[in-house]
Amino acid sequence: MSIEKPPDSMNKRHYARRMLPLTLSVSGGASVAGLARQAIQFALALTLFMFSGNAMANNREHQQIALVGTWTHIPDAPAVQKPAHPSEGLYRLAVNGDGTLTLLDVIKMKSPSWIVTSRDGRFAYVTNEENAGTVTALAIDKDGAVRVQNTVSSAGRQPTHATLSPDGKFLFVANYSVAKGGAGVTVLPIGGDGKLGERVQHFPFTPGSGAVQGRQEGGHAHSTTFSLDGQYLYAADLGGDKLRAYRYRSGNAQPLQADASRDVAFAPGAGPRHMAFSPEGEYAYVITEMASEIEVFAVSDHRLTRQGKVKLNGGQDSAEAKSGGAIILSPSGRYLIATNRGADNHLLVLKIGEDGLPDVPTRYEAGGIEPRALAFDAGGNHLYVTNVFTNTVMLFDFDDEKGELQARGQATTVSTPTDIKFFN
Repeated sequence: MSIEKPPDSMNKRHYARRMLPLTLSVSGGASVAGLARQAIQFALALTLFMFSGNAMANNREHQQIALVGTWTHIPDAPAVQKPAHPSEGLYRLAVNGDGTLTLLDVIKMKSPSWIVTSRDGRFAYVTNEENAGTVTALAIDKDGAVRVQNTVSSAGRQPTHATLSPDGKFLFVANYSVAKGGAGVTVLPIGGDGKLGERVQHFPFTPGSGAVQGRQEGGHAHSTTFSLDGQYLYAADLGGDKLRAYRYRSGNAQPLQADASRDVAFAPGAGPRHMAFSPEGEYAYVITEMASEIEVFAVSDHRLTRQGKVKLNGGQDSAEAKSGGAIILSPSGRYLIATNRGADNHLLVLKIGEDGLPDVPTRYEAGGIEPRALAFDAGGNHLYVTNVFTNTVMLFDFDDEKGELQARGQATTVSTPTDIKFFN
């Protein structure tokens, strides 16, 4: 049935009133049903559109952001695969649903090799690993944008690691220093706006053990780690074969007090590098670089008592196959995950027993050369590995029930990536 078109000269409102009874009388219930169906379809379409829009906005709002730190110089090492272009600084990437990473932008700066984020996710701090060491404070906006707040001296050379005090008042920087004389721990105060102040304390690491020629002529601070209760800070001195202990007093302007009675000595040439605590803080795990081992300690009254150790080099005894790197806990705290670099380049997953001792490690190829840093995303299902010499961040799925890794391939390519952290 054709529909009559209203004459141009007719008043549309009058026409509508005139035609409505005719429409109802001629079309009857079918016309009403058709109109009802159209109305329902329109309402459903509108609802789906609004839901889709809200979901997309919600996804954008809660999308994880990754920061990848780098060396902006290309290392002079035989295993290095030179990138097409040197790194330009700190890379900001979006985390996709499948775990891969998409580049958003780069914050240009010199060698932001290590990243630490504040507990509330509003700020981040990076060590600029250069001869004249500096540390840069960053503000992170709600939308994930990153801006530089300020940069201060690290009071040392080649700062390679940093950690925040649990109360967020201070940043503790480990100056590695390739040359003798620039190593040690520096304490930087943090303002309410997240900016860094000038140093308030500095502890030089001067003597080395001398056990490994070319590596231990002087001290080398490689990391700083807080006890679980936040009362003690431990600094790994790779050059001195020692873990140095400091009592933390948050109310003091100079918050650290050295406590040599709680220092831990390692075998000559071991090279303590990084440290992790068990979820309850009753055990500590220290990875050694040159010995390529994880040493296990029981913790009581902030004193560390050696319990045992596990080799990481898969039975290879050459010095080239011994290069312990990163160590972290799995999200559940039931597994240790570590890296061994050098000629080996493997990831190792170790189940922690009830006595705190790790089991025999399961080894996985790192998918590149020089796996320096490890990190889980917020969900804890994806593990990321920065392979410095092959310019890749590799992605692994992790089964925390079984303690198994599944290689997924490249998450992204970045020139000389040294660290990765997540926020939002």
